[in-house]
Amino acid sequence: MTDIEIIVPLNISGIWYPVYTEDIRYTGSIGLSLVLNPPIIAFPKKGDPEIYFNTQRVNFPNLKYLSLLANVKLYIQSEVPLGFGYGLSGAISLAYALASYELYNIKLEDALVVAHESEIFTNNGLGDLISEYYGGGLVYRKKPGAPGYGEVEKIIVEWEPICSKPLSKESTEKLIKNKNDNALVYINQFLHNPSLLKFFELSRKFTEEIGFISPFPNSFRKKGLILRLKECEEGWIKHTPAIHGAYIR
Repeated sequence: MTDIEIIVPLNISGIWYPVYTEDIRYTGSIGLSLVLNPPIIAFPKKGDPEIYFNTQRVNFPNLKYLSLLANVKLYIQSEVPLGFGYGLSGAISLAYALASYELYNIKLEDALVVAHESEIFTNNGLGDLISEYYGGGLVYRKKPGAPGYGEVEKIIVEWEPICSKPLSKESTEKLIKNKNDNALVYINQFLHNPSLLKFFELSRKFTEEIGFISPFPNSFRKKGLILRLKECEEGWIKHTPAIHGAYIR
């Protein structure tokens, strides 16, 4: 392996509104999400395109498209599991793009667009990648699209303890194709008076309307995980805001 490390935060969306366009660079979602630590750490090297997740080689659908960029073997370290709703598909794709840029001098904009497209083509995500690229803790995706095409606004709020519990591995495809028109209403309500508590309250409303129920107060379920505010008990994964987005070190 090289001495390069690529750091990419997690992204957990609370409210999202899918937007599909003819130009896939502008396809994505308008929404609100939390960009969080602990991040993944990716160790890239030149070699046959493969993804190793916590030492185990994984079948990663996005690799079909990412490998068109360059031949990169990625070794991922993660404190959260894959397939539960932490935005890891986007994080791994973003790490692959940054590795291609760093190892092969691929134009950064082109690498980011391919990573974005790999998420769209596989139905693995609409807004994780751009949120993870820019970071910022609590973020508002104002315009859908790839980094450089979409637009993300960082929302300043007072932070309190946040934790998560992974429950079950679930498909993203059904989640992102389940369009809830109330999303835009809830986003506007949040922007009128933004706070971390307001984000959790409106995210709970939104996710319950599409069938995801959490039994805990001040929490919501997104895909296969529950995200909780304030009351972090033993056995839950603790998170801090990822103020900075993805970077190479």
